[in-house]
Order: sequence, then C-alpha cells, then structure tokens
Amino acid sequence: MLRAGKLARLGAGIGGLAVCLTVLAPGVARADGGPLSFASMLAPPTTFTAQYSCDLSAYGSGIPPVTVSAKVRVPKRAQTLVPVPISLKTTSVALPSSVLSQLSGVVSFDLTATLAATKLQLPIPVPLSGQNPVSGTLTGLPAATAQTSDAHPVVFTVPGTWKIEVPARTLTFTPHTSAAALPAITCTTTATKRDIPVTVTLGVLGRTGPLYKCVVNLLHLDFEQFLVHIPMTVTASGKRTEGNTVTVRLVVGIGGPYPPGTVVRFSADLPVLGAQPGKIAMSEPITDLTSTVTRASGKLQLTKAGIDRILIPEKFTFKFTVSGNGVSVPFVLTCMSKTSPAPVGVTLKVAKGHASPQPSSSPTPTSGGGQPQGSGTPSGAPSTGGGIGPGGDMAVATGGMAMVLSGGGVVLVAARRRHRQERG
Repeated sequence: MLRAGKLARLGAGIGGLAVCLTVLAPGVARADGGPLSFASMLAPPTTFTAQYSCDLSAYGSGIPPVTVSAKVRVPKRAQTLVPVPISLKTTSVALPSSVLSQLSGVVSFDLTATLAATKLQLPIPVPLSGQNPVSGTLTGLPAATAQTSDAHPVVFTVPGTWKIEVPARTLTFTPHTSAAALPAITCTTTATKRDIPVTVTLGVLGRTGPLYKCVVNLLHLDFEQFLVHIPMTVTASGKRTEGNTVTVRLVVGIGGPYPPGTVVRFSADLPVLGAQPGKIAMSEPITDLTSTVTRASGKLQLTKAGIDRILIPEKFTFKFTVSGNGVSVPFVLTCMSKTSPAPVGVTLKVAKGHASPQPSSSPTPTSGGGQPQGSGTPSGAPSTGGGIGPGGDMAVATGGMAMVLSGGGVVLVAARRRHRQERG
C-alpha cells in the first residue's frame, strides 16, 4: 500500500498538474443513468443528524452561541464516474436583536461545509455549498441547504464500498446584502464521527460502439474503473491476392487533446480468423496530441487464398508519461472488451495469386500461424469501409477523467459538466 506521505511528496513535486483523458462517446457527459436512478428510488438515502453550536462573536462580545441541527443525506448506491448527490440541510434558529440589527438588508445566506470520502486509505474532500435566499423579515438564521455541485462534483472512481465520514466538523453561514458579504457565522459540532457506506458499481459511459471495461493504473494502483461504449473502425487497403501485404488501419474513439509535453504510446492486437489466423500487432507513439481519436496501423501478409475476418481489439492500452516540476509520472489506461465474441471490424476476401510473392517488410507469422497485419474487401459500417461505429462522422467525445495530484495526496476526479447543457 502506498503511504500518504509518499503521495503528498509526489503531489507537491507535480505542483497540481492535471492530465485530461477523453473517454466519453459523442455528446455523453455521464453514464446513461437508468439503473442508478432506479436503484436510488428503491434505496432511500442514509441520513445523519448532528447538533452545532454557532459562534456569534463576530457581531459583538458576550453574545451566547445558538444551536442549529443539520441533517446529511447520502445515497446508499452510486456508479463510478457518475456525480453523487450528497446534501446537508439545517434547521432555522432565532438570533438576538443585537445581531439582527447588524443583518439588516441581508438578501441571502451562503452555507458551506466539507465532508470526506475514503477508499484505499486516501481521504477525498467532499465540498458542499448552497446559496439560500432570504424571504420576508429576517428573524434569525433561516433553514439552509448545501449540496454537491457541478463545480465541485463528488465522483467515485473505483467500484466497491466507499465511506462518507460525517458529520462535517464545521458549518459556515455567510450573510450577503445586495452590495457585500458580512462577517461569517461559524458553527461547530462535537458529535462522534461515523462512516456511512456507499456501494459503488461500475458506471457505463457512452451509447455507441462495443463495450469495454477500462482501468486507469497509477503507481501500481487502480485509481479509476468504468465501462464505456467506444466507437471503433477497422479498414484495409492494398491488393488482396496471395503474396501481397495489406495495410490495416484502426481508429479508436478515445483521444486528446493532451497537455503539451505528454508522451503517449498506443498498443493493440487485432485478432485474425480465417485464411491468415493470428493477430495484427499495433504499437506506435501518438504524435498528434490534439486529435480526438487515436489512429494506428499494421500489416497483414497474405499467404493463402480465402476469407479473413479481422476483429476489433480485445484489449488496447495507452501508456502515458506526464512531466511537471522536474517529476515524471507514468500511468496506464487499459481497456478490455466486454463484448463476446468480439465484433468483426472488416472482412477480407483473398484471391489466389498468379505471380511470385512480392517482398514484404511485415513481421514473421505469429505462433498461431497468422501474420501481424490485414486486408480485404471492407464490410461493416457504411461510409467507413468497415468497423463498429457511427458511420462516416465518427466523432469522439471530449470531456473525461482528470487526474489531480495535490499536496494532500492523489485525488482522481471525473468532472462531467456537459450534462448541464444536455438538461438545458
């Protein structure tokens, strides 16, 4: 297990570096949400109530504190990469007239608090905030609500049992007039800490393409896991007769933009069934850090007439190295197909040759008897020449997972903000 101190030193060296990977399908900023919404209806949230003592010394000396009650609501279930709604609601409480006189003209109260989520012994802050308008004549601290937000989402990155530590140790009420913020009122609690468990399952992203399970591994720990539909296209070009070599091209619906200086290498094997059984090996650096898709190619030497079916990759890998403040951080994104059998990316019909085989620089056959590369008459999605994807306009989402290394340790946050636009 990696020590928190080592993570903190690493985070300080990186200096808050953020690396974004784009792993969503077009127009999708979160999981489709059906199972989560249904489960949420069947499983009422867990609640926890604590009493707080509110210090009024900012409005005069010798004023006794007042007491408010605050209830936290935490869902029992969640999905990876799906923002989790956690809320806190306080009761109202009367305030002395000496304080109310100084709150004349207040139009709203901001309420803020911070909880903590834990998994793998790494605490992750859970910020709650809310702006609460004042209606009518102010008689005290009004009932107020604070909750997770799009600006500060709470996202669980790996499945399993997470824990939300309650209560928040401090509540902060900040009164606002139309022109300025007034001194804050701070409330504290001595309630015993408690962990509320949340069962987290894999979230599903995207709507188009084969289903993959993807894992982000950093410092030999799995820090993010999710299911995602990834658009994918396989095409082949070249003369499809015995003795020739064809070029097989793969387009994967994951891409940049990546931060400048990021070193990225992509690798995948495309299984080949039929006349040339084996695999087409692809491994190459990504030089276009702005492309929203990943392109790779390989060769298939045609040694026998017949039909070849080139499948989409059962597994593919991105290896990243990100540098900042003199520290290089390697991490890996690995995706494994959850679709069985793997879909055919392109089908090739290889004709008998009538001439001597042409020289080829392609690798030697694999142990399965095939060659590492492919060709033939494309079949599959229209206007692509083959593949499993949305046709000729296969666009891949931007959005995605942000890895944030901070002084308090390593925190992985998947901020999905585009769903606000979808709702709009």
